[in-house]
Amino acid sequence: MFEPDVISDDQSFGITMSPDGRKALFVKAYGGRDSLHLFESYYKNGAWQQPKKAFFANKTFNEIDPSYTPDGNGILFNSLISEDAGYDVFMLKKTQMGWTKPYKLPEAINTEQHEFYATMALNKNIYFTRRMDSNDIYMSQWREEGYQPAIPVSGLNTDTSDSNPYISPDEDFLIFISRREGGFGNADLYVSFRKNNKWSNPINLGVKINTEVSEFCPTLDLKNKKFLFSRTIFENELRIENIYSIPLRKLNLKKLKKQAKWELLE
Repeated sequence: MFEPDVISDDQSFGITMSPDGRKALFVKAYGGRDSLHLFESYYKNGAWQQPKKAFFANKTFNEIDPSYTPDGNGILFNSLISEDAGYDVFMLKKTQMGWTKPYKLPEAINTEQHEFYATMALNKNIYFTRRMDSNDIYMSQWREEGYQPAIPVSGLNTDTSDSNPYISPDEDFLIFISRREGGFGNADLYVSFRKNNKWSNPINLGVKINTEVSEFCPTLDLKNKKFLFSRTIFENELRIENIYSIPLRKLNLKKLKKQAKWELLE
């Protein structure tokens, strides 16, 4: 468990780490989904400090899924401004004058559906979840004229729920959650590798990560070489949620890449 009592307190999920590994943003859930707030903690004097509301958090709306951009100069997150509109993807940027106010990303990404769990590659392409009949993974490509209309990521989506995409900085692999057949629990974490603009068949990350319950919100702390994710357990209709970490080397991504197959159905 990642930082028990300080950050993981049975009410927390969805962490993201700054590139220097010294700042953390995460979601405080209070045992349900009625109230969801963004918190931050800093690593100082050899310890993670007591969390407080994130500096950009809005107390009026539910907010989830923070994600630092690979250069650390941007933060993506989701806000539920209106139940009718659903969650939308917002962003703020760091400038010489400080951080901008959060702003909503364009219609190429946000629609009347729920859009959530957005992560960005170094080339500024954004991967995220869109909820229609089910959760599916989408990608919006960045060009000089702006973000292009998002399209489903070919080969990764099923008739069940596929979501929470963490895209690697170099866009060479993607870790996500899925409820597809063959998993260990309610929702498992999978990895897919990119070659020649095609994504490999997803590979389950295995019993070191996945259990009979739900694992979700994958991310990497590249500075400290850790893989972080969240886990939900239901007890008396309450969600017990914590953040977990494992050394990145134990994922065996190089080995998994050698096992990957690119026989996707288009």
